[in-house]
Amino acid sequence: MYELSRVRLYSIGPAGARYADTVLDLRGVGEPVPDPAPMQAEFFEEEPVGPPRRPAPAGVLFLENGGGKSVLLKLIFSVMLPGHRNTLGGASSGVLRKFLLADDCGHVALEWQHTLTGELVVVGKVSEWRGRQVSNDPRKFAEAWYSFRPGPGLGLDSLPVAESTAVRPPVEGASGAQGRRRTMKGFRDALTEAGKVYPHLEVYWEEIHDRWNEHLGDLGLDPELFRYQREMNADEGEAAGLFAVKKDSDFTDLLLRAVTDTRDTDGLADLVSGFGNKLGRRAELTAERDFTAGSVELLGRIVEAAGTRARARDIHAGAERRTRTLARRLTARAAEERSRAAELAQQVTAAAHTVTEAEQARSRSSLVAAELAFRHASLALAAAEKGAAARRRELIDARTLHSAWLAAEAVLRHRAAGDRSARVAAAIREAERDAAPALAARAKAAGDLVRALHTAAEDGERVANEEEERSRELQETAESAHRDATAAATEAQRARSEIGHLRQRLSEVEQETAEAVRAGWLDDTAPDADPARAALAASDAEKAAVAAWDQAREAARSTADRAKETAAAESRAELAAARAADAADAAENAYEAERRAAESIAADERLTDLLSLAPPAPAVPSPRSGAPATDGTTGEPDGSPRPATAADGTYPQAAAGSRGGPLRTSGGPLTVEELDGFADELRELLDRSVSSAERQLFDLRTAAADDARILGALGDGGLLPPGPDVLATVEYLGEHGIPALPGWRYLAQSVDPVDHAAVLAGRPELVDGVVITDPASHARARDVLAGAALLPRSAVAVGTSAALLAPVPRPGAGDDADVFLVPPNPAMHDEHAADEERHALRARVAARDEDIRALAARLAADRAIGARLGAWRADCPQGMLAELAEGARSARQTAQEAQETLTEARTARAEAEEAAADAARVRDERQDSAQRARRAADALAGLAFRLRERAAWQVRLRELADEAAESEARAASCLERAKAADEDRRAAQRAGDDARRTARALRAERAEIAGAPESLPEQDADAPRSSLPALREAYRAASQLYEKVGVGADLRAEQARAESDESAALAELDRLTNKVRTRAAQLLEGTDGADGPSRQAAVVRAESLVQMLETRASEASEKLGRLRGEAERLAPADGDAHTELPGELVPVDAEHAQALLRTATGELASCTDTLEAARAAHAGLLHAHRATEDAAGGFDETAALLRDLLRDHHHEDETPQPPEPYPGTLEEARHSAAEARRSLRGCAGDLSAAESAVREASDVLVRHANATRYEQVRTPARQQIRELPAAALPEHAAKWAEAFAPRLRVLTDELAQLERNRDTIVDRLRGLVESALATLRSAQRLSRLPDGLGEWSGQEFLRIRFEEPDQATLAERLGEVVDEATRAAVKKNSDLRRDGMSLLLRGVQAALEPRGVAVEILKPDAVLRAERVPVGQMGDVFSGGQLLTAAIALYCTMAALRSNDRGRDRHRHAGTLFLDNPIGRANATYLLELQRAVSDALGVQLLYTTGLFDTTALAEFPLVIRLRNDADLRAGLKYISVEEHLRPGLPQPDPAGATVHGEITATRMFKRAPLPEQPTEGPAPEPSGPQPAGAAPDQPV
Repeated sequence: MYELSRVRLYSIGPAGARYADTVLDLRGVGEPVPDPAPMQAEFFEEEPVGPPRRPAPAGVLFLENGGGKSVLLKLIFSVMLPGHRNTLGGASSGVLRKFLLADDCGHVALEWQHTLTGELVVVGKVSEWRGRQVSNDPRKFAEAWYSFRPGPGLGLDSLPVAESTAVRPPVEGASGAQGRRRTMKGFRDALTEAGKVYPHLEVYWEEIHDRWNEHLGDLGLDPELFRYQREMNADEGEAAGLFAVKKDSDFTDLLLRAVTDTRDTDGLADLVSGFGNKLGRRAELTAERDFTAGSVELLGRIVEAAGTRARARDIHAGAERRTRTLARRLTARAAEERSRAAELAQQVTAAAHTVTEAEQARSRSSLVAAELAFRHASLALAAAEKGAAARRRELIDARTLHSAWLAAEAVLRHRAAGDRSARVAAAIREAERDAAPALAARAKAAGDLVRALHTAAEDGERVANEEEERSRELQETAESAHRDATAAATEAQRARSEIGHLRQRLSEVEQETAEAVRAGWLDDTAPDADPARAALAASDAEKAAVAAWDQAREAARSTADRAKETAAAESRAELAAARAADAADAAENAYEAERRAAESIAADERLTDLLSLAPPAPAVPSPRSGAPATDGTTGEPDGSPRPATAADGTYPQAAAGSRGGPLRTSGGPLTVEELDGFADELRELLDRSVSSAERQLFDLRTAAADDARILGALGDGGLLPPGPDVLATVEYLGEHGIPALPGWRYLAQSVDPVDHAAVLAGRPELVDGVVITDPASHARARDVLAGAALLPRSAVAVGTSAALLAPVPRPGAGDDADVFLVPPNPAMHDEHAADEERHALRARVAARDEDIRALAARLAADRAIGARLGAWRADCPQGMLAELAEGARSARQTAQEAQETLTEARTARAEAEEAAADAARVRDERQDSAQRARRAADALAGLAFRLRERAAWQVRLRELADEAAESEARAASCLERAKAADEDRRAAQRAGDDARRTARALRAERAEIAGAPESLPEQDADAPRSSLPALREAYRAASQLYEKVGVGADLRAEQARAESDESAALAELDRLTNKVRTRAAQLLEGTDGADGPSRQAAVVRAESLVQMLETRASEASEKLGRLRGEAERLAPADGDAHTELPGELVPVDAEHAQALLRTATGELASCTDTLEAARAAHAGLLHAHRATEDAAGGFDETAALLRDLLRDHHHEDETPQPPEPYPGTLEEARHSAAEARRSLRGCAGDLSAAESAVREASDVLVRHANATRYEQVRTPARQQIRELPAAALPEHAAKWAEAFAPRLRVLTDELAQLERNRDTIVDRLRGLVESALATLRSAQRLSRLPDGLGEWSGQEFLRIRFEEPDQATLAERLGEVVDEATRAAVKKNSDLRRDGMSLLLRGVQAALEPRGVAVEILKPDAVLRAERVPVGQMGDVFSGGQLLTAAIALYCTMAALRSNDRGRDRHRHAGTLFLDNPIGRANATYLLELQRAVSDALGVQLLYTTGLFDTTALAEFPLVIRLRNDADLRAGLKYISVEEHLRPGLPQPDPAGATVHGEITATRMFKRAPLPEQPTEGPAPEPSGPQPAGAAPDQPV
């Protein structure tokens, strides 16, 4: 906590009590600082002597009455309590403005010192008149607050209030400020600059009151205490008025209001306000919850009892229905048995004929099917053979084509070689005329050699062909032998397989015989045991068992079919009921969903506003003008535009309302029906509202952007910026070293404000242009700007300062007298006007920002509700809600009908399933018997058959052994023959290959011989033949001779090459067949033979075709083999056909045969089934005829007994169709009848008990609804329960229970949440109440007086007594307080958010009930007797001085409590108390001593003002500052200055300290003369006080 150390007032105060520069120093009087913090002293400050001391704990400011004491307090309080409404003394709001003259920039600075560390903090206020003119307009009065922590660079003495400040003031109380006073902006700039240079100063500047109050709290200064001091100083000496209370509880309320932090109570108030409405309805909700919960329970009992009754009724009705049905079924069974016995005799005869006919039909059908299968196989084989032949032809053609394309290149080469050879031969013929004999000889030799070679080649080819033919014959022989060997091996293997099969059969027969003996089916001990006779007996037993099983199965089938039908009917009914229920739920959900969506949309108040008011007309705000709008719109106080009206005074919505119907005029949210009717109009209104809001928002944001740009340019201070073209010009000139300033800047800085108007009128172009401060640079500036090409968008004048300040021409001297100047914005050249513009801009920007936020929020809400409305209207067109509601009602009715049908179906199914279960049990038993008999019969019949076949199997076994041996020998012989044929074939193939190779070599040699004629003459048969070597030598000799006498070697070589190429091509062609050569020549004539790539592509295609056809041929061959085997398998064993087919069954082709075969196969299967069915039917009829006649009488007798049991026989004719006959036996029927009688008697008793339970539950529900504690429950359901008769309640119980369940959950959750909220509020309030009670106890504890006061020593000045309640009682009482407050708020429709403190005080009063609180205070008197007086009786018992002293003591206690509440319990200091002239009322010594004792004990610094120089009273204070008010006759003002600081006595030495050896024998005091006045250029400073005349230099006094 801080104590006031010094007060400095500069250039402030009214004319009769001004403070030029006055410092009130309270330092160096108190106790030493206990824990001084290190501080850096000023550079020229003297070294401190001893530890730092605290300010005076109490002091008096003495000034004559009427001298200005109240002015001083008002100024001090204006720093700690900002705002004109908080002015001390209850003066008018404009009193502080009277303390400031036109030229003043007033300062009030308070220096506070920390009580523990001695750290200093300065808080101050600066104020001035804008424009240096006194005005009645409060906006012209500027004020701001600041704070910093003194240190090197800045302190209270060195405040930059003037242009210069002395390092140290000349004398104590004198001013150190020198030079001209700074303006508020200059002071702020200097203060800010000091804060930047010295960050430890922590400079803070603020202009908003609330933020300044928060900052004071952050510093540790409590401005709230000054509010109470303001009330204590409302009248001079009337400090006790604050504590003038009538009751003790009023004092505790005052004390708690002063001490309790409002943030806690505000939080409580917000919490209560948030749940106030619901808490106010807590009792009503609780009653409704209890009624609903009880009703749900009782309705559940009724529903359960009604369900039990319905089930009992259904069970009883089902029992009667089952008994009646059983009787009717038994009767039907008897009639059926009688008719069946008559029919069975006829059916047995008919069944025998049917069996015979079925056997004949099956035989015929079997033969026809076999013949058709053979015909189909034969036709398919013929078709496959034709297809295979066609595939082979296609393959041959494809191979020929492929060979022809391969030979095409050889044909081309032969043609080319022939042409070249002809051309060379033509060239040589001329040269060979002379070499004709040699040529003829060579030609003859060549012809003989060629002929011989040709003959030898033909012989070799002939031999090769013969060998190849022989190889093929041998290969066929080998393949035939291999096939014969394979067939023989197959036959041998088949014989061995059949031998193994027969041996297995024989062993199986032996095993079956042994098993039959073990099973008892065959008796091996009897000598004449025959398996055949045993098989016949088992067959008869099987037929009897099967007949019984068939009868039981038929009965089980009929009952199962009946059960299935009833189950299917139940499933259909259940499905129908489920679908109906789902449809009803879906319809209801769809209706509820659409209705909830509509309700959520209709709950928006915006729609109600749109239907009740017209949409707002768009308004375009002016960005920089505060004038009212003139565009047809008017503004509301909150900034939102009011809807504009048309010229006839109607809203624009009226037109829309006329289209869609009458407008809505009732209050509250829209209903769903209204929303459905006005949806289109609402969408149109929302669209128009959104469009209008978007335009208005765009205009507001545009204006905000303009103001933000101007405000950004203004910054924290300065003038409005000049235009961009001017700034660009100045910047460009500065870059070229030409000093220049904007005209507005030069006007503001260098021209007297008095001459601004004249300069503007005379040189407006230069004021808005550029001023060159150096006249010598004018010409260079012209050249620089001429070459700059800045291209400004406005006319920018450039001139010197002399041109700007030149004499203004007379008005008549101008060329154009009609030109005038629009008054410019003074903020361009006046800082005060700039500040006003800045404040106006900030206020306008803040207001506009609020408008933008509100408008944006409304726009977003309109868009959202518009989108929701559009989506809902798209999903739910007009009238759809009514259709959905009607559909939901009809669907629910259909669901109820389906549920009733389902109940009936379930009963019928239960009866049918019971009957089916009985029939199935009988069927299973008889099935087991039949299966056992069938297994025995089958086993014996098979055994007898296999025993008969055993002899034949043994004979066949021997025959098969012989056949297997023969087949194996034949297979070995065939394999040897095949091996020999393979060896001969390989030898023949090798010989053929050798001959073929020799022939190819001879033909190659023939191709190399040159000069041989193309066509050789036939050789004479009689001519002798020469060998090939001789002919070769003759040819060589003839060729050499010809070369010697022939043409040149080059030509011969060319001819030889040509002939060689031709011969090679011819030889290649000779290897091809004529068909291939001819096809190749034809292909070359086509387009595919035109070039090489085409021929290659044709070769690839031909090769692909060959491969494809080869694959197809292979597949066709495989298929042909399969079909041939199938035909052989299906061929008839004897004859050419199985049977003769009629004309319509003779197949034409394979497909026709396949169709006929399928038809015949189906007929054969049908005939087989018919035969089997006929045989089974004949056997069953024989057994059934014997048993049917015996059962008819027994069923009639049992049915008669059941009919006698039923009381009402008229129901027998109600069934429209005859019942199913009873499926069981006679014994089973009698057992079922006995069970039916017992069930019927039990169901009747259960039904009676269920009806009694329903009546009792209904009576309990009616009594519950009529209970008096539910009178405030106004629900329709309660009224209906009370009005309806008890018998009708079960019909509605289920619906009510279904409707009550969600309401109960909602109420339970809401009350649970409400209880949690209430408990939270009560806990919060209890915490505050307990804290308040602790505060009251702390107040009593803190008021304990120190020692040395007689009987008052150690006494508690303030005593507060009360009884503390326990926690349970406190919680209950506080809950009642919360409930009462919320009920009252709901009843009065008030807001609890503003009344948190009152709620806390009511909670404290409730906690202290019933005795309340008693507050007593000690009565101050001369002898200090311990007499206590109730605080409410102070005004009646105490004198004025005593009352004032008690008020001071109570304030000190309250201040100490606030200090403790803020965590400063250990630092016993509670601030400073300012009182205006209390000594005039309480100047008795004992009263002052008591005031000092209480303030010292509680740590409160006392500062009094007085006009009475009572030395006895003043002697009680350690510091008296004497002020004087002197008149300045020249200025007509009075200035208050410090005359002297009176500090009675010196500080007493500490007795426990060290002994001081020495004493003061004499003192001298020097008085320094004031410094001589120094001349200044500005106006003379105001005198700081009266100047003594004839002051001399420092002289001893």
